[in-house]
Order: sequence, then structure tokens, then C-alpha cells
Amino acid sequence: MSAMRRPSAASLPPASPARPSRRLAGNLGCAAAVAAALLVLAACGADDPVVDDPLPPPDPADGFQVSMEADVPAGAELWQCKVSEIPTVEFTPVNYVESVQTAGVHHMDVMALAFANVDLAPGTYECADLYRDYPQLMEDGLIIYAAQQAEQHIKLPEGTIANLPGSLKIMQELHYVNATNVDAHAFSKINIYRYTGTADQQIWGGAVRDTNLNIPPGESTEWTRCVMSDDVDVLFLSSHTHALGVNFEIRAFDGTDVGELLYSNSDWATPSLLSFDEQPLHVPAGQGFEFSCHFDNLTDQTVHWGFSAAEEMCQIAYVFTPGFADHKCNVVETSDGVLP
Repeated sequence: MSAMRRPSAASLPPASPARPSRRLAGNLGCAAAVAAALLVLAACGADDPVVDDPLPPPDPADGFQVSMEADVPAGAELWQCKVSEIPTVEFTPVNYVESVQTAGVHHMDVMALAFANVDLAPGTYECADLYRDYPQLMEDGLIIYAAQQAEQHIKLPEGTIANLPGSLKIMQELHYVNATNVDAHAFSKINIYRYTGTADQQIWGGAVRDTNLNIPPGESTEWTRCVMSDDVDVLFLSSHTHALGVNFEIRAFDGTDVGELLYSNSDWATPSLLSFDEQPLHVPAGQGFEFSCHFDNLTDQTVHWGFSAAEEMCQIAYVFTPGFADHKCNVVETSDGVLP
């Protein structure tokens, strides 16, 4: 068994907030963020760009845009999901994606619904209702794009693509907490560009999450170890917690011992996306990662896992080649002994 190879890695340009984590994934569909990973939508493209538009849509010959927006009253928490179909009729190879969104967005991601076997009519929904009625969205929905930054650019290595099926039904999720006493407007725009080069491989992605969180008052740490089912070359890594997360670390794990630090983030609201685009991080089957979430709970109550800003999360998102859906990082150990 070959050892994990750690290349030099560069973080993508910073920006501002959001989650799977989640990740762009490819083959049926898509590519990270990351996260993972990690991409709902009003498809644009034919309209003339607005003068002050922070991200005009691409020419239809070059790609398309998905977007959503909503008003958020003072002191309110918005968590909405918008369902639509991408405006293409054939497979679209994608190598580059850029996005802009309201600074302070807790998370935004785009999910391909096909893997979760959920067929929703186009429209805008309350995400809490969808995840309650279709719990398989959490584990089986495929995150094809995600952003926790106000601006983000994802560029895959030359020849590497996410291949989006025509008329793919997607769900864009926007989570924004307006902690001010003034009404706000939240938005997210994603430009997806058609790749015209020769494609020789596709990406896939996944997320690993600890849903058995019971965070006591004070400082505490939860960790999870997972190993890959098959050899992969990782292109992106990212993290996601809520406000109690004061530090997040990802270390190499060879199946027995925990190794070097690969990733560290101390800004829960705008976690960095670690890119291995110049030289992918090779992870052999049976090796993987340990991710640890360091919490500081200043309340006198135990805080549990959940979607809302008052609850917590602890998860990683990863994007890799080759683009096979059955390649996964399987959890083998956790700090509390509870396995998925």
C-alpha cells in the first residue's frame, strides 16, 4: 500500500461566508467544495447585464448562471431552498465556476436531486420542511457546488471536468442569519462555464459529518477518522461548523496513526477552501483523514447537532478524481465511539 503523498497546496482566494461543506462533484454531475464540494436557481444568461450587477451572467454560448435572492427581516433567520432545472439540454462539461453572494451568508450550496430520488416541482421551499419530509436529502443528495465566501472561484486542473447532465434538476440552498436591527437582502449568484478543451477525467465529491454532537458548556473537542474505500487524488478540502467552533483541523490518517496537519481554520463563518490543484493529494485506499472540531460553548446548556444557527455541526467536504460515486471516505473511529 503506497503512502499518502502531501504536495504543496494553495488556498483559493478568500471571500466571505457559509457551510459542506459541503463540495463540486462530477460524473452525473458535478464539482465541489467543496465540498466541498460543494450547487437553487433562477437560470439567467440572455438578459443584458445590470450596470451594478456583482456577477453578470455569461454569454449563453459560454455557460449559464444560477441564482436566488430573498428579503430577510431584522433579527430573522432565512433558510430557503429553490428548485429548478439547469438550462441545457445536453451534457455540459465544466472546469471553472465563480460565485458571489451576500457577505455573512451562513452557507450556500447546490444539490443534484437525482441521487436522493426526490422529485420536487420547481419553486421556492422552506428547507426545514424539505429535510423533514425527505430525510434522504442529507445523505444521498449530491452537493455539486458550495460556498461559504462572499466571492469564490473554482478552477479544476486542465482536462478535469464535472459533467452536468442536460436539464439536471437542482436545489439551491441559502442560509442567512440577519443579526442586525435592519431588514436585509440576501442573494447568491453562480456562473458555470462550459469547458471547450479535451476532458480526460471527471471529479466526484463527498462529505463526512458527525451528527452525534452533544457539546457541553465550556471547551471540548470532537474528532472523526475516515478512510477511503479506493485510491483517490484529492483536489479540495474544506470544513464546516457553526458559531461554537473555534478551530477546525484536518490531519492525515494512515488507518492506524494520525499524521501531519493538512488544514486548519479558526474562522467558522468563512472557512478556507484548501486547493491541491497544482498537485493533487494522493490518498490510497485504507488511508484518509482525522478531522477535529474544537468548540467553546459559552452557554450553560448542552448544544446538539442541527441545521439552525443555534445548533452545531462538524463536517468536512472533499473533491477528488477519479469521478466514481462509490469512492467514499468511510468512518472507522470517533471520539465518542458512535459510528454512523
